[in-house]
Amino acid sequence: MVVLLLGIVLTFVAVQQTQKNAKDIANQEFESNGNDIKLKLDARLKAHALLLRSGAAFFAASDTVTQEDWRKFIVSEKVNRNLPGIQGVGYSLIIPRNQLKEHIQSFRENGFPDYDVIPVGDREIYTSIIYLEPFSGPNLRAFGYDMYSEPIRRKAMEISRDSDYAMLSDKIILVQETSEDVQAGALMYVPVYRTGMQTNTVEERKAAIKGWVYSPYRMDDLTSGILGNWNLPNENRIHLEVYDNDDISDEALLYDSQSKNKITNKDKPNLYLKLPIVFNGKKWTLEITGENENISILHGVTFIVLISCIIISLLLFALSLALIDANLYAKQIRLLNKQLEKLNTDKDRFISILGHDLKSPFNNILGFSEILTDEINSLNKDEIEDIAKNINKSARITNNLLEDILMWARTQQGSIPFKPQNLSLSATCENILEILNPNAKAKNITINYSTADHINVFADNDMLNTVLRNLVSNAIKFTDNGGAININAIENSGNVTISVSDNGIGIAPDDLTKLFDISQILSTTGTAKETGTGLGLLLCKEFVEKHGGKIWVESEVGKGSDFKFTLPIFTEQSYGINN
Repeated sequence: MVVLLLGIVLTFVAVQQTQKNAKDIANQEFESNGNDIKLKLDARLKAHALLLRSGAAFFAASDTVTQEDWRKFIVSEKVNRNLPGIQGVGYSLIIPRNQLKEHIQSFRENGFPDYDVIPVGDREIYTSIIYLEPFSGPNLRAFGYDMYSEPIRRKAMEISRDSDYAMLSDKIILVQETSEDVQAGALMYVPVYRTGMQTNTVEERKAAIKGWVYSPYRMDDLTSGILGNWNLPNENRIHLEVYDNDDISDEALLYDSQSKNKITNKDKPNLYLKLPIVFNGKKWTLEITGENENISILHGVTFIVLISCIIISLLLFALSLALIDANLYAKQIRLLNKQLEKLNTDKDRFISILGHDLKSPFNNILGFSEILTDEINSLNKDEIEDIAKNINKSARITNNLLEDILMWARTQQGSIPFKPQNLSLSATCENILEILNPNAKAKNITINYSTADHINVFADNDMLNTVLRNLVSNAIKFTDNGGAININAIENSGNVTISVSDNGIGIAPDDLTKLFDISQILSTTGTAKETGTGLGLLLCKEFVEKHGGKIWVESEVGKGSDFKFTLPIFTEQSYGINN
């Protein structure tokens, strides 16, 4: 009976632990998805602000921008392709009361006989929407509309004018809306000031304002254009709601991803995340919920574990308590032994590196510095210069070794931040070559690279630089005088394969399996007696796998080596436009 009770206790412990593990994994994945959504929305708002800034600069540069000029400008910006989901981009002009009649008459005489500034009424100033592209469909209803006459729009326009920031309005209904498929809306404004006038203070900006470049957004269209197909129907899809400011209410709801296709039987979601997006002081609140059935005790792995543990408990009942205890302790001891063996291996490896690789350069530094100290009066300038160069070389080797050890230790602790972004592979390669070309020229080695300018990767800048710098440095190290190194990149199925190949001494087959193994760090002297720690390739492996990629090597002794690794290609769907 004691054995059975022990089995039952172990069953519940195992099920609870499995549930906890499943919940932790689900929460981590859910938080990652939520942060990805926030990043995409934030990046797109910044991209829209840049577009409107470009439009404001276009108007500020000339007082004679025509409707055709504006249309050509928007077409050249490729708005539909680069910023899908946007309702349009327009320009609203400030019209003083004493110029209103002349303004209306001018537009009527130039092809718009029905033009008027709406709503009608006597106001000190008017702000008519005179350009809006595309100038068709629902956007035609906004032609001539005075946004400044409406309090919510006026508030955003005034803040934008006074601060010279891109500013979002509170929740509104666009004038483009009809009675069908009505969506919540918002507008973004960027001020346009008169050329030549000062805009350093609020009063100067109020005096210099002549209009606003703006974009109207239908929130369902905008959010779908930003997030794409992330919310395709499935059992565990995320439910995203976007609210205006901090108000979580129906009145403040800007977007509901499941407004037209609610998921049933999900009254109590077990995943929840609340995230703010703050854009130049304007706040949206993201409320993200989801249901993961894998957390349920009667679902998936948890259910299997439950049944398995019950069966194990019944079997344990037929065994002796002594045998159970022995097996339990044996499992624990084996697990602890494996952990201790790994810790000892890592400890021994570090001690070996510190003891062996640090000793040699320090001995050189001490030896040469002693010569310099004891015999400086008998040495000529050239001899002193040679000794100084040797000391500098040994110090550099020591510094590089310490940097590699510290970098590797930080990766094991998870303390290196991972911030993937839109990176030009060609520009990154040029930066690496600018740093390493002196080393290559010292051995008369030619470095060629052919990475297309259009290839952009979604990668962490520091990590990518570390990987390329290590691989190119190794290629230089193991290539004979007068050799060649080639850097290539090929796109395939959403990834790019980057290769660094050389015609150097190559790697023996027995050594290939040791290159990326911490327990078998391989440190080999280069063709010009260069030294290294062997940690560089371990860092490359850590960083490449952090991006979801893989790294490998193909080599033949006497013919050279070809190191290859993969990274994800940057697309707008990676996380939105990077700014």
